Amino acid sequence: MLRKLTDTFFFQYITVPFSDWFFQICLQAAGWSTAAVMMSLRDENVYNDLGKILVPTLIIHGIHDKVVPFKNAQETNKLIRNSQLVPFSIQRPCSFL
Repeated sequence: MLRKLTDTFFFQYITVPFSDWFFQICLQAAGWSTAAVMMSLRDENVYNDLGKILVPTLIIHGIHDKVVPFKNAQETNKLIRNSQLVPFSIQRPCSFL
């Protein structure tokens, strides 16, 4: 499960050594905490609270995010007054990946 989850974090091709390194980092986390984070991502809903945010807010979100789609960031931007959405994209492949 973690191997497939690891693959969803990257939009572009990553090398096998980099993928293995990232996977090893995931394995270092406590199993119960990894499960708790996944359940939180599945179950938490802060949609109704977004309008209560009154401070200037910067939202930086990847346009190719597979875990939380970019359209969610656009919706968040609409719901938080005085927020600014900065789309994050990779224009060219990174040589270190």
